[in-house]
Amino acid sequence: MTTQRWIQVTASLTLASLSALAGSAQAATEIRVAYGNQPSEPVDVAVKAWADRVAEESDGELTLKAFPASQLGGETEVMEQARFGSPLITITAYSNFMSSVPDLAVLDAPYLADDFDSKLKVFDSDWFAEQESKVEASGYHIVIPDTVYGVRHLLSRDPVTTPDDLAGVKIRVQNSPMYVAAIEAMGAVPTPMSLGDVYPALAQGLVDGVENPLPVLYGGKFQEVVKQLNLTAHMHTVAPFVTGETFWSQLSPAEQQILTETGEEMADNLRGLVEQATETSLQQLKDAGVEVNEVDTAPFRERAAAQIPAAFPQWSDGLYEQVSQIMTP
Repeated sequence: MTTQRWIQVTASLTLASLSALAGSAQAATEIRVAYGNQPSEPVDVAVKAWADRVAEESDGELTLKAFPASQLGGETEVMEQARFGSPLITITAYSNFMSSVPDLAVLDAPYLADDFDSKLKVFDSDWFAEQESKVEASGYHIVIPDTVYGVRHLLSRDPVTTPDDLAGVKIRVQNSPMYVAAIEAMGAVPTPMSLGDVYPALAQGLVDGVENPLPVLYGGKFQEVVKQLNLTAHMHTVAPFVTGETFWSQLSPAEQQILTETGEEMADNLRGLVEQATETSLQQLKDAGVEVNEVDTAPFRERAAAQIPAAFPQWSDGLYEQVSQIMTP
């Protein structure tokens, strides 16, 4: 073989190898899925099952890689990564759209719905379709709008059955205007702090209670410090899985369909996991010596309807009532 022929053959093989590598890189799109939940919690279990279904339906051309426990950063940081085009999906709260699509935050308002079936009606409404368009204009895409996250209750030092019982009571909340307003509307003093700081704060008397779904309350071992579980059911939390509109538009229609359809399966699976974990956690709390207090939610609901809309003047007129009506059975 002449030197010139050897160079031609070598160049051809190199180009072929590069083309194969490029084709392989294009065929396998890895999407990171970020969430703050710990391994083995319902969200983590559901996301990993979702990853299996995506790989199966795409013949391995799409892969989801789970990043639990805030490994990729805090919620705000991860949302920004998604908005700027990172191949990333994250679960967030509707109240986190307060600055870009403020009306969506109403979905995290307290006492909008009595149960999840009622709340899920909103996602088939014209109102929600309009909000989705605004989300896309702000740089995001809602992949799955309706994942059931859990019913939030109150664990406290003293029993709570009426709003008067919460006068002067300091309740830990996440650092969110909606959660602060919700606890204020219920009659308590909201105290924002990270969930990791709650146990010592309860032990030292810096706060008197904490609200969250039952699996989170039990997982935090807060029942070792305070022993009154008040079934306030102040929020039926439904959360979206979100990505950036820039990244979403780069996916083919077939890839988008795979993520959407398997995502709907994941949402159904997650709801079952949440309901099962809630029942288990309630029994575990009882076994730990926690007293369970039934609560008449009507007075709390009346206060929320009066106070929450006033706390958010940026909302459209009549928004709270409009969305409540959509959810009414």
